[in-house]
Amino acid sequence: MRNLLFTVALLLSSAASAQMTLTFTTTKLDTLRFGKSGCSGGNVSMTWTKTANVCRALSLWLSADTSCDTAPRSGEVSLPDIPLTTLQTSQTGTFTVGLANLPFPTGDGGAGCGALADEKTFLVCGATGQFDSFGTSCSSTPVKSSSAKLIYDGKPPNAPGFATVAPLDRGVRVTISAPSDATQVSLVVLRDGAEVRRVPPQAVGSAPIQVGELENDVPYQLQAYAFDEAGNESAPSELVTFTPTKTFGFIEKYQEAGGQETGGCGAVGGGVAGGAVLAVLGFWLSSRRDRSWREQ
Repeated sequence: MRNLLFTVALLLSSAASAQMTLTFTTTKLDTLRFGKSGCSGGNVSMTWTKTANVCRALSLWLSADTSCDTAPRSGEVSLPDIPLTTLQTSQTGTFTVGLANLPFPTGDGGAGCGALADEKTFLVCGATGQFDSFGTSCSSTPVKSSSAKLIYDGKPPNAPGFATVAPLDRGVRVTISAPSDATQVSLVVLRDGAEVRRVPPQAVGSAPIQVGELENDVPYQLQAYAFDEAGNESAPSELVTFTPTKTFGFIEKYQEAGGQETGGCGAVGGGVAGGAVLAVLGFWLSSRRDRSWREQ
């Protein structure tokens, strides 16, 4: 979250000329969400862009209200102005917002950035002045810029679960069941309570996670975590135990025949008759006997 870069196009408008738009360079959306991790020294770099013939500095401020006025209200946080000389010589520029400076509620049970365990929306507001249609005098009516939304999300997602766990030869294949507000999931493999593998976060709905280079016939534990768009991390899932086993390819043959991964064993499913899976089992046993004979 630190020094997260996005762009807000503040297109200054009047009844006769420019429209007002809002864009983010990284997401192409009009809203940026951040979590508790963004509060400690987090800075957001923003970009202003003008299409109007302005005649006053661009005032900037932060609001916790539902809309921006033409000037800061009581309790709103003022930011440094963009000087008129800069506006007259450039069509675009940047400024920085410190997330710790957002006007979070305090007192009466309120809590600041990083302590609030809820969601709070803030606006980045701006206003300037514009020449009249003849370009000879500066209008006394302030011209508002478009506003940008910064949403603080202090509520982590619920803990995920495991949809499938399939022990493999020296490994395991896992499908994680994520809560609805999660965007990423991560997996940790433990042995006797000590971490031995950690899979970096990956998008929800991606392919099953497969971990290798484990020892056969040794029990391991799995724990999953979920992350939301704001980067909040869930509590860990319940521990699930599995034991890698030398399969000689049975799990793969079993799945191809319609077997389901459920705790590493499974049941006949997928519309395939049980006889088909039994046939695969017979083929696997035969192949294993042949392989065992060759390995002697």
